[in-house]
Amino acid sequence: MTMTAERNIPADVTYGLSDADQHYYEHTDAVTRHLPKQHRHAIHWIEIDGRKTLLVNNKLLTLIPNPTYDPVGQPGSLEMYFRAQNHDGKEIRDIIEMGPIPPAARDRDARVKLLDEQKVDLAWVMPSLGLGLEEMMADNPEMLYAAFHSYNQWLDEDWGYNRDGRIITGPLMSLIDPDKALAELNHVIGKGARIVTFRPAPVHAPDRYRSLADPLYDRFWHTAADAGVTIAFHGADSGYGIYLERWGESQAYTGMKMSALSEVMGVHVERPVYDLIASLICHGLFDRVPNLKVATVELGAGWVGDLARRLKRSYGKTPQLYKRDPMDTFRDHVWVAPFYEDDITHVRDIIGAEQMLLGSDWPHPEGLANPYEWVADYSGLTPAERKLSLRDNMRKLSGQPL
Repeated sequence: MTMTAERNIPADVTYGLSDADQHYYEHTDAVTRHLPKQHRHAIHWIEIDGRKTLLVNNKLLTLIPNPTYDPVGQPGSLEMYFRAQNHDGKEIRDIIEMGPIPPAARDRDARVKLLDEQKVDLAWVMPSLGLGLEEMMADNPEMLYAAFHSYNQWLDEDWGYNRDGRIITGPLMSLIDPDKALAELNHVIGKGARIVTFRPAPVHAPDRYRSLADPLYDRFWHTAADAGVTIAFHGADSGYGIYLERWGESQAYTGMKMSALSEVMGVHVERPVYDLIASLICHGLFDRVPNLKVATVELGAGWVGDLARRLKRSYGKTPQLYKRDPMDTFRDHVWVAPFYEDDITHVRDIIGAEQMLLGSDWPHPEGLANPYEWVADYSGLTPAERKLSLRDNMRKLSGQPL
């Protein structure tokens, strides 16, 4: 059941919030509405044992248990689980509350009205099932870019990238083909995009896996940075299940169905983003593209302390391998949206309030029923630090007035 403990909201938080992690639930034609005829065979709905699901590149979508979202887990219903208070050892299926799709998860006008009720002035509204597509189509770049372009057209039509400064959406991006990636980036910039969405994973290039900080992709990063576009890395299927397989478990990414080992290894959340940010810093991306800004969303902050420790040790051992202190690079270029189960003051102590964002994950069941409820977890910050974390930082990243 949803937690109902009293939340003590600091009295100084009288301003509207900026929420870096809200979601829409895609319509059934989100990927296919604009898909060219030659690729329509690759993505279609099928029925298995009376349930509709999505077949992508001859693979069943496993990221979302029910991609029709009817019924769907209700906002905030897994808070007890994610705050590690599942003292009775219940399975997720016995904790989650299922119900109809909230209208605001599908309709933009309804979402704006809800944002007013939530006291949220600005929201990044992110993909749901779209976060599982790249891993499923990485072996067919032509299909991948056709699907992403179709999805991004649907997103612009139904939600808009930035129509009125209230809702900002992040078109899907992949660097598998640098030229196609740049073309798609230029297209969405021309449509007003302020953020773009990546999964936290290396590039599954045709010849080999590559770091996103490989100079091969610098044209893309320079174009985004010069346009003031923030790169939002969001939790997704990062292909890290292979590490579980090597320890004797299934590598399939099945969303919230976790094993004890996958939870402890953080293989689907903390491990990919740790590796991602380490690679961007250590491979010198921010040295070559000094105006690039990235944000990590729905990836928590549990990885931040260990990465800071390792960067400091590495810099102390081999400063000649860096242009500058890598933690200074982190603090100049990376913004982090913690989970509500993270220690907010600890994150502040490592990276500073200037690099923190609020991310409620609404309407996902692992998020909160109302983003405003999370303000209580920021009570250990000063009023000025709270305002940066809860409002101003994200507005600056989004190119919005303070």
